[in-house]
Amino acid sequence: MNVRLAPSSFGPAALLAMLLLAGCRDQATAGYDGGEPPLPDVPAAPDTPSFGDSGIGRSALAIDRVVPDHGSFVGGNTVILRGAGFTAESNVSFGPHAVQPADHVLIDSRRLSVVVPAGEVGPVDVSIEVRGETFTLPNGYTYDAISVDPSSGSISGNTFVTILGSGTSFAAGDRVLFGRTECLDVEVLSSNRITCRTPPGSTGTVDVTVVSGSGGADTVAVDAYSYFDSSDPFGGGLGGGTIRGAINVSVVNWTTGAPVPDAFAIVGEDLSTVHQGFTDSTGQITFSGADLAGPVTIHVSKDCFERTSVVAFDAQDVTLFLLPLTDPRCGMGMPPGGGRGRNGAFIEGELIWLGPEEYAPNPWGNLPAPRAGWERVAYVYTTQAEVDAPNPDPAAGGGVQRITEVSPELAGTLGYPYRIFARPAGLAVYALAGLENATTGEFIPYVMGVARSVLAGPGETITGVDILMNIPLDHEVTVSPGALPPALADGPDRFRYQAFLDLGGEGILVRNVNGTDFDSVRRRDAPPTVRFVGEPALLGTLEDARYRFTAGWFTYADDVPPYTIAVMNGVTAVDGVVELPDFLGLPDATAPVNGQRIPDDRVLRWESEGGPTPDLHVVLVVGGDGQPAWRSFVRGDVFEAPIPDLSSIPGLPDVAGGTLYWVVYAIRIPGFSFDEFRYTYLNDRYWSQASYNFFTATL
Repeated sequence: MNVRLAPSSFGPAALLAMLLLAGCRDQATAGYDGGEPPLPDVPAAPDTPSFGDSGIGRSALAIDRVVPDHGSFVGGNTVILRGAGFTAESNVSFGPHAVQPADHVLIDSRRLSVVVPAGEVGPVDVSIEVRGETFTLPNGYTYDAISVDPSSGSISGNTFVTILGSGTSFAAGDRVLFGRTECLDVEVLSSNRITCRTPPGSTGTVDVTVVSGSGGADTVAVDAYSYFDSSDPFGGGLGGGTIRGAINVSVVNWTTGAPVPDAFAIVGEDLSTVHQGFTDSTGQITFSGADLAGPVTIHVSKDCFERTSVVAFDAQDVTLFLLPLTDPRCGMGMPPGGGRGRNGAFIEGELIWLGPEEYAPNPWGNLPAPRAGWERVAYVYTTQAEVDAPNPDPAAGGGVQRITEVSPELAGTLGYPYRIFARPAGLAVYALAGLENATTGEFIPYVMGVARSVLAGPGETITGVDILMNIPLDHEVTVSPGALPPALADGPDRFRYQAFLDLGGEGILVRNVNGTDFDSVRRRDAPPTVRFVGEPALLGTLEDARYRFTAGWFTYADDVPPYTIAVMNGVTAVDGVVELPDFLGLPDATAPVNGQRIPDDRVLRWESEGGPTPDLHVVLVVGGDGQPAWRSFVRGDVFEAPIPDLSSIPGLPDVAGGTLYWVVYAIRIPGFSFDEFRYTYLNDRYWSQASYNFFTATL
């Protein structure tokens, strides 16, 4: 989804928008493995015995094991290396692919947390280098051929998942097993993509198996999916079934994954309730009593952290992540491990046109002849990780991204050479070829080519990535936007429609050349249908690609709030009409009215006219000191969020007074249950609709 979360012209609104996804990652990637505190580095005495892979009593560099020792080919997951001799300057590689310098987090000399780079399916050696010394663990890690997204869910099942394969041959008739139970509503979208809904399961991890319907080999990913009967200990949120006289609360530091002791938690806003107290050394507290029944609201607060509330839920297990403030008086800032920088990669190859020349470049025969003042030009790009996550400049570092049909570098080549700078990841490389005006820079694409499954590690130069330029851009897709809600007094007033090609784990094609966005249509009115032309057919190298369509109703030319967006993923209807879902209503503050004083009862209220009922509201508040003050997760059919004054509790200051900024996000998520909310769902790739508005208040 192309959601603009941070309108730069709004100052604190930008902070609020960025905070929505702040730290939005599984706690398995937080550089902290299961709650063990860092072990002190104590020099070993002479003749000290060794204790296996604990590393105690050893100082020589060694890797004993990687935990876990396998994961998806797309990488991005965090593992713990266990051994000895680790330092903050350690550099780790998985096979030929290095870990980003910034993705090393030293826990102690015997444990090192790293984020795994993308890799080829199968076992690879894991190597570590420290001050010129190297140790290699043979076959220390295995890349699975299957990736499951999301990778965890409730024991009740019915979680919508996408299964991506690498080198797989998924076909109609294939079955999917979670453990030994059939996945429901299986749809084979391509040779490497399947969707289904998880069956009910028992607490724990299960293998995910794609069973070939043709009698071919099955594809298995060991422990690829986790079932939870409580709140997800890694993804946070709610779980455990309805409240039956008890609520178990766990509080976790969002940036480190460590438990947060001495955090104050209270059920409701009555400060005389018995259901209040401070978390213990493990960051946990349990409330119990015959009067505890859902729905309830819980607030958690600790000085130097953003306060967090969950409003109107009915779940007995609650895991909340508190975001530490960057206030200098708190002595907290960014999490450790991010100061070593990141390295990009270079990708080289040739653009290949078919034609009569077997051992030399062919002319660009599938493009029209240029008119006077025009020339045939091609531009090379890579897919983006997300629509709103732009790539580095492909021409950086001496890259050659712009290719012309007549080039002095063609001698001795079979095609037209290129070299681009790229983000290190598993991605696709594509080129757009067309006519370009030499004076204005206007570019009209006619043909494209795509090279799939390119693995580029940090600091690497990948060669031989040739792109066959044989995909004509001669198709169109028509979208029919859904119903609009009523406008507010201050907007929205204009529309933006977008169509992107989604290549699953390899990312998204966002086609923008010389400032022209070929995937967007902007209008001041609301047409019944919108046509996207110059689209490729989903054949050949794009057989598993899917279109992602977004329709947005925004305010002003720079797409600021209030706005509302509708999304449809997984579309294959090239040359057809796609019906988009209806837009959500626009949040509109009612108490306080925009710019007025916070009500005496300290409850923020809003309304939303028209459109479907949201599944979830996220309310963010920035205090008068410019620091994040409050984050509330609110059930979709509830339109209020309390921000109680807890300053009578020792050590808990109130929200800083002055001008406050607050925003409301309304979100719909297919298959979502509020009482099984997980922080994972704050990532907009799971959303089908969203709306957003921004307000001020005084306190």
